[in-house]
Amino acid sequence: MKKTMKVLSVPFAAMLVLAGCGEDKDEVKNPPVQENENQADTNTETGTDNNNEKLPFTFKDFQLEVDYPGNDNDYEAEYDTTGAQTEASIEDEANKHKVLGDEAMKELTPMLEKLTFTKDSKDEEVIQEVTKVFNLKDDYEEFDLEVVFDDGTKKEYKVNNK
Repeated sequence: MKKTMKVLSVPFAAMLVLAGCGEDKDEVKNPPVQENENQADTNTETGTDNNNEKLPFTFKDFQLEVDYPGNDNDYEAEYDTTGAQTEASIEDEANKHKVLGDEAMKELTPMLEKLTFTKDSKDEEVIQEVTKVFNLKDDYEEFDLEVVFDDGTKKEYKVNNK
């Protein structure tokens, strides 16, 4: 019996590993790019691209979680750029709206472009701006925003009203 379990467990473990290697559903295939002349400066002498990977926003990671009273009312939005890979997702439980990947990026881009806060902005100002831009209600129990700015600075903005 033990030998049979060992023999069956190897293929099962291999299936789990292969399933984990599948395509990430929140991966963005066509991420937004900064549209200005400084972004992709081509060196005419060498023909090389001097793209400094300028991001279209002032941050490369934006993770927002807002918890509201009751069940099925929470809101989450995520934008994450790591190297050449971009991921995006929105989960709005109150409106039963969940999107991933390019569709989420399409919805997030106009909102993220409106955000003007910097790493030096006051926490209260950041929370007010994000709440307004994302059209979130003020009666949340918890507000948690983690941002990694394009210079690598990581900031967290939290409110706990429980």
